[in-house]
Amino acid sequence: SMFEPLKETVALLRTYGDKMPEEVHLQLQNLPERWENNKRLCLRVAESAAPLQAAEATIIRKKCQ
Repeated sequence: SMFEPLKETVALLRTYGDKMPEEVHLQLQNLPERWENNKRLCLRVAESAAPLQAAEATIIRKKCQ
C-alpha cells in the first residue's frame, strides 16, 4: 500500500500520453519485495549491534563512576 501512490502517478501520466520505460514498471513491481528485504536486513543489523551497544554502555557507565 505504501507504493500505491507511485503506481497511481505512473497510471495518471499514462492517461496523459506520457509513457514510462519498461524498467520503471519492473522497478515498481519489485519495490515492495525489496522494501521488505531492506526492513529485515535492518532488523538483523540492529540485533547484531545490540550486544556491542550494551558493552559500550557498560564501559561508559564504568568511566562515569
